[in-house]
This record gives sequence, C-alpha cells and structure tokens, in this order.
Amino acid sequence: MMRIYLTHCSKEKEPSLKGTDIAVTPDKLYTNLEIQEFMKRCQEKKVNWGVLSDLYGIYLSDECHVWYEKHPDTVTPQEEESVIQDFNDKLSSYAEIFFFVRPESFHSFYERVLNRTLLTDRVRLFQRIDCVK
Repeated sequence: MMRIYLTHCSKEKEPSLKGTDIAVTPDKLYTNLEIQEFMKRCQEKKVNWGVLSDLYGIYLSDECHVWYEKHPDTVTPQEEESVIQDFNDKLSSYAEIFFFVRPESFHSFYERVLNRTLLTDRVRLFQRIDCVK
C-alpha cells in the first residue's frame, strides 16, 4: 500500500536563493525549524514525502522549484482550484496520505485543500513528528 507524508509550506525560505533562478528541492528551500525536522525525519525513514505549497501545489521531495513568496491569504479561487487539481493528480496513486499539521502556521487554505480534494478520505492528520514511520 503506497503512503506519502506531507506538510504545508513555510514563509521562511533560504535567503540566498531569493532573486535567483536557482531551482532546488524542498529540503533546500524551506528553512523553518519544524518543516526541516519533518523533512529530515522523512529522509531518515526513507518514506515518500512532499510539501503543500501555496504556489506550486504538491511539491514532491525530488522536484526542483525556485524561491517564491506567496502568502496563503493571497491565493485566488482559481489558484486554489489549481492546487486542488495538482493534489488530485500527483497523489492519486497513494492509498494513504499522512499530513503533518504545524498548528501555529496551519492556514485555513490548507484545510480547504485537504477537505476539497477528491482524495480527502485518504488524508490523515497528525501533529507528532514520530508518527513518520
């Protein structure tokens, strides 16, 4: 049974990448301590993982993107639909989608995506990093 672990993006990003065209994987882009701990745990456990991005949708661990600034408050309804469609497309092969919630930065946008995806019945929320197994 295929499983993936996700968390939501963070505003804290690698400052040296700002204003460049350098595309990197999510573990090189996001610098927030909790998201770094999540990504490190996933790498140690050798599990599939990714980040729910306000701009890119599902940003898988092996994908490369450039630095961006996008607050979830600025996501338009059309962009939200695009993120939901990306979620559906990229994650349809996973039977289990475990989503690491970081409560202090869990925006209502992420909750809407998780509730509106066609895959909502596969999503399980968790808040303890040791749930990544």
